[in-house]
Amino acid sequence: MDPCLNLYYPNHEVNARILLLDYYSQHVPYSIFKETTMNMMKCFYKVFNSGLISGETLIDISVGPIIVHLLSLSEFFEEISILEVSDSSIRELELWRSKDPDAFHWTHTSKLLMELKGISRDGWEDAEEMLRRKVKRVVKCDFSKNNPTNPFALPRADCVTCIWGLEMLSRDHDEFRINLRKLSNLIKLGGHLLVYADINASYFMVGDCKYHLLNLDDGFLRQTLIDEGFAIVHYENLEREACTDRLDHVLKAFVVARKVMES
Repeated sequence: MDPCLNLYYPNHEVNARILLLDYYSQHVPYSIFKETTMNMMKCFYKVFNSGLISGETLIDISVGPIIVHLLSLSEFFEEISILEVSDSSIRELELWRSKDPDAFHWTHTSKLLMELKGISRDGWEDAEEMLRRKVKRVVKCDFSKNNPTNPFALPRADCVTCIWGLEMLSRDHDEFRINLRKLSNLIKLGGHLLVYADINASYFMVGDCKYHLLNLDDGFLRQTLIDEGFAIVHYENLEREACTDRLDHVLKAFVVARKVMES
């Protein structure tokens, strides 16, 4: 496969295990681990632990079978639904849910959460068990459909989380707006959308494969959220940490937005 070819994530299957090994393993360079795991976990735990967001149901739509942010917030929700575009990601999540010996090990991440909470690292297994109990379903989704979960009927949630999702699922800015509207349709009025996105990026690598990223800037992201009926509650830029040419973003953005009107 030509590594210079920008593949489009929904149409070209990502090898989920390689994605996890490239970005989330305990063996990745520290700069990558800090950005993909440590910083993200801190952002999510801080905002939920502050009491800014409450609710019972959460829907996650993220790229790859990642649970970093879900570990951070599982104690604050009773029911979590995970939407995945990739069959490979679904298989990885189900291996983890069933405690299959071949599942990717998140022990290093779970222990990091214990440190963030200031409690004994020995509680990491309890944190993973809590998340397993809270994840009620993993659903295949297709954002080319008006209802991405069709034919599965998913009730609107109090909160939706999106990790590197919209910029990977959208080929241009118009499609980004359409996909954001589809995310909005998954959220109750008054509920929250949390976005962790790459700013000023064009690609990311998984193994030798190069995948498309939509180039976003802060102004476009802010304005599009407002145009689609959201009020921005928190907007934070995080400086690039990763010393690698496997992805080319300039910044990351962590956004908390409340849905104040139907789009």
